[in-house]
Amino acid sequence: MEYRKIPHGDDTFSTIGIGAGSLELASAEEVENIIRYAMERGVNFMDTIMNRDTAAEPIAHALKGVRSQMKIQIHFGAYYPNGVYQRTRNPKEVQKGFEQELKKYGTDYADIGMIHCVDELDDFDEVMNGGTFEYASKLKQDGTIHYLGFASHNPDICKKFIETGAFDVFMLSLNASYDFEPADGMLSLSQKRVELYQECQKRGIGITVMKPYGGGQLLNAGTSPFGRAMTIPQCFQYALDRPAVLSCLPGVRSVQDLKEALSYYESTKEERDYSFLVNLPNKGMQGACIYCNHCQPCPAGIDIGLVSKYMDLAKSGDELAGEHYLKLNRHASDCIGCGSCERNCPFHVEVRSRIAQAKEFFGI
Repeated sequence: MEYRKIPHGDDTFSTIGIGAGSLELASAEEVENIIRYAMERGVNFMDTIMNRDTAAEPIAHALKGVRSQMKIQIHFGAYYPNGVYQRTRNPKEVQKGFEQELKKYGTDYADIGMIHCVDELDDFDEVMNGGTFEYASKLKQDGTIHYLGFASHNPDICKKFIETGAFDVFMLSLNASYDFEPADGMLSLSQKRVELYQECQKRGIGITVMKPYGGGQLLNAGTSPFGRAMTIPQCFQYALDRPAVLSCLPGVRSVQDLKEALSYYESTKEERDYSFLVNLPNKGMQGACIYCNHCQPCPAGIDIGLVSKYMDLAKSGDELAGEHYLKLNRHASDCIGCGSCERNCPFHVEVRSRIAQAKEFFGI
């Protein structure tokens, strides 16, 4: 097992942890087996966000008596009335939801308190000025959370959070398909995302990684935007090579999924090598949306990259993506069909067709 130290403290985090989003697909017994198997092999970090909280009780049971050996990331604004996930910014619900999460896991503290899923400017303003940030900051001051974080899919929003100087860590969707964009007929790393990682390194802000496999799309040649599959070791190595990254949190449904993730530590340097990415020509990416947002600005105000990303994640089985889509200020149904997005797209994606698919898929 490999560990990395969080910059604003002395704690170390396993470079591969557990994302709980798929644990609802496992039986209670299997959930307990997953947690115990992970801890026996040195995994000491997990995220707790899930669509249904059926896995919470077996997680708590597996951690009973050994809670201090597992670092837990619990979210402010993830609320589970009747056991089903909702995102909330209501201050009373944020507080009630966080307190319920602590109780579920049989603990009185969270190692990381994570302000949940902020992807738009209006939502950022509501979080910072509507009570959520104030509440989270108070809990850090009194020791109920050890580190303060936020989660986002949007580099521009990440930058705004970072500039406050108040955060220790953040959770970002990070993988090769999100990072690359066209340049001079080839693919290169997005300068915006490179600068984000470098700024985090400079300020000592750690990154915990969601979607290291791109919702599974990168593991399949038929769904990978690169036209060829990446391996699990390649996906992890790519993410762990980015500046400031602490840990990757893949979703697991079984002990077998976890074994496949942990095989990274037994892989060779050659098996982890992802250098083929830098030699891919743009023409190999034609028609594939990689959420680079070169299609912007949209006259209707739609964040096309997010709409496209949420649709792909939802289609791959990520139930939270649908909820996040519904919280956007503008939806696919707001499209006016002007076509400016297609004129701007360097990959010649049929953007209007994808937007129509999103409208049909999500119903709005």
